[in-house]
Amino acid sequence: MFAGGNAPQLVGPNGVSTIAEFFDSWADITPFIEAENFDTSDFYGPAVELNQYPEINTGLPLGLYPSFILYNIDMFDAAGLDYPPSDFSDTSWNMDKIREIGMKLTLDANGNDATSPDFDPENIGQWGYGDQWSEMRALLAREGAPDVGRPTSADYKTATANSPENIMALQWYSDGIWKDHFIPNAEQGDAMDATGGSPIESGLQAIFQTHTWYLTESIVGLPFEVQLAAPPFNHKGERIAVIDADNFTMPKDAAHQQEAWEVMKWLTAPEQIVDVCLIYGCVPARKSVQDSFRTAFQERFPDLNLDVIFESIEYLDIPNNEAWVPNWGRVNEIMENAGGIIKTGTNIDAKSVLDETNAELQTVLDEYWASQ
Repeated sequence: MFAGGNAPQLVGPNGVSTIAEFFDSWADITPFIEAENFDTSDFYGPAVELNQYPEINTGLPLGLYPSFILYNIDMFDAAGLDYPPSDFSDTSWNMDKIREIGMKLTLDANGNDATSPDFDPENIGQWGYGDQWSEMRALLAREGAPDVGRPTSADYKTATANSPENIMALQWYSDGIWKDHFIPNAEQGDAMDATGGSPIESGLQAIFQTHTWYLTESIVGLPFEVQLAAPPFNHKGERIAVIDADNFTMPKDAAHQQEAWEVMKWLTAPEQIVDVCLIYGCVPARKSVQDSFRTAFQERFPDLNLDVIFESIEYLDIPNNEAWVPNWGRVNEIMENAGGIIKTGTNIDAKSVLDETNAELQTVLDEYWASQ
């Protein structure tokens, strides 16, 4: 529709990646906000910040999809392990702890866990941990590099994918697959998906790092109990809970922008936003409706500790793991290729993979800026 000169008047809900992929298509809503002194103070600050770039505010936020740990209670009980904490002040809950319990929760066909000398990595029947639905930028963002979820410098001119933090994140993941065997590789993850269920639904994985959109899709009617826990601290002693988010935008070529603005305000107003977010599984971006949303969401998932979801919002990744970078599609393709190299075992050395990835990204950035 954009290319055909027939731009829609309002678009959404859009994820951060959609905003980034079609970045040049959006109108700046700053003039509309300023014209009527529109009050954005009821929105979570980070929700507003996710929509803002140096030269444009892309839209009003609808909802946030915080990330957290989702775990299979029955598997923890069978292993005799304590449940992961929901207390965000518990600094013992870190990546080393994930590895430790992940290995104990990983079982081969004979019931040996991954810490046993008798463990057979060629015949795994249950994995301790997985993050296989996260894209590469999200997986790396958790280690807290200076550019967090953006693989470039702040001026978008220098590739930073091979930062020490990113290398740490990817090597930890690589070792989890190929050395410690508590994370499924690409083939194993595909086989898990082929069961017709998600990683948790399959009954083959004890811990899954995911977002609120997953809850509405995959945990209803499970034959076992699940619960939420806090995202772990990274190797720097920081917590970064990567987040997905939705907003509403208007194309810059829309013929009726004022009318689109009015509808955008209506959709994100307190009177409507809860109902809209319950459909999509996102936490409303407005603070004033938290109690009413929480009540409705708790009715849908009465046994889940929803405190984890709301507290995770305070630790989101900015710059976001889906945020715009020059030639966004090509950058994402290169980053995903790096993840595939590790997950397939083509190269399990994170530094080598990310050094090569960074060189590719730098070429893309140089070509972009040379064309401007």
